Amino acid sequence: MSHWKNSESWNHGQIVENEFSNLLDLRGVSWKKATRQEQFRHIDYNTSIGSIDVKAKKKISRSNSKYQSDFIWLEFKNVQGKHGWLWCGADIIAFERDNDFVLFRRPELLEWAMKRCKTTKLVENSRDALYKGYTRKGRKDLISIAKMKDMMEIYHRVWKKS
Repeated sequence: MSHWKNSESWNHGQIVENEFSNLLDLRGVSWKKATRQEQFRHIDYNTSIGSIDVKAKKKISRSNSKYQSDFIWLEFKNVQGKHGWLWCGADIIAFERDNDFVLFRRPELLEWAMKRCKTTKLVENSRDALYKGYTRKGRKDLISIAKMKDMMEIYHRVWKKS
């Protein structure tokens, strides 16, 4: 984790997590920041509504400098080849968008992703990873891209940012 700390992506994520904690306060949800060990298990907050992993908007590729929320990277396996955040960790995944956060129950999102993504159909380029498996060079991860609008077919909540 130390090589990520203070990277652009890490700093962006910290800002978004802080923004989300303000939203928890506004909604009257009691919370505490996750411990370092819990953070390794993809938990950012322990709250009165369950544990939450906050996902900041992501770039769709390294060459694209724009953060976006129409396409979501789903992690089936992490960089060590172990279960990714879809399989373990938080009860709720909160994805940042421009004006809101979309909250999904992680087990339901996993079930949806397992049906929708053909991860055995591996592609070589990230741009081709829509509903297909992709592994980054030199890593053991297994990730796929999904459309946020398709993910919203399953139960979710939308929390406006202000």
